[in-house]
Amino acid sequence: MPDKALLIILLSSVMHAGWNLILKTSRRKLAFNVFMHGFAIAIFSAWWIARHGGIPLPRGPVLLFTLAGGFFFSLYHMCLTAAYERIDVSLAYPLTTTGPLYIPLWATLFLDERLSAPGLAGIFVVAIGAYLLQMQEISWAGLTFPLRNIRLPGVLLALSAGVFYSAGAIVDKQGVTVVDVFLYTYYLDIVLFLFLLANVLLTTSPVLFLEEVRRHWARGMLAGAVLFASFILYRIGLQMSKVSYATSARQASAIVGVAGGILLFRERFGRIRLVGAALIALGILCIKLG
Repeated sequence: MPDKALLIILLSSVMHAGWNLILKTSRRKLAFNVFMHGFAIAIFSAWWIARHGGIPLPRGPVLLFTLAGGFFFSLYHMCLTAAYERIDVSLAYPLTTTGPLYIPLWATLFLDERLSAPGLAGIFVVAIGAYLLQMQEISWAGLTFPLRNIRLPGVLLALSAGVFYSAGAIVDKQGVTVVDVFLYTYYLDIVLFLFLLANVLLTTSPVLFLEEVRRHWARGMLAGAVLFASFILYRIGLQMSKVSYATSARQASAIVGVAGGILLFRERFGRIRLVGAALIALGILCIKLG
């Protein structure tokens, strides 16, 4: 994996965890999520118009890829938001990042990617690290805790988010190869925003939605700016790397997410999480070698 791609993706992972942590501080998370994406689109629009004088309409394959990617990522965001409503961010966030476990299979089937042995080992080690991050203790009870709680709505929602993310990631890789990465990301976020907006209008009172915007507009604008940076940086790195490696390297965001949950929300901390973080770092090193 190229050094430049790895550096960009690691930076995007910090941003990714950042907007997740800001989202956690909101009261009505789905409404906040919609506002956050709306502001990110405003930033995209202003940037593109200032640079090119106008925004062209999507045509050809890019329209198909943005619709498909927006659909899968909207399901990811909805499951992510619903999981945060039910369980701690330090438990939910690592579970939502299980997508890289499925992505090598999808990438082999649909993108004809071939991974090296060190790269595959790195993906596996990162997955183990992410699993350990949400454990409560080093014991048989701790190891089986997620499995014993697999039927809890919050856990199932978090795992579903990972599956939907993996499908979106495959579409994403194709999308960044057919159009300018900034323009593709702009279209993708519009589609994602419209899916989320439809969901919030069907499930949330307009009064409550406007109240969330009024109460947390500054926080929502900050989250939108961080989201914008995360989206762009990741897709620039994705252009330079195989999707299986890029998504696994982005798992570094799980470390930031857990640290933020501990520092900001006083969620529980254990030495096992240090082991998990170390394994993620080791796995990313293996991916770099691969």
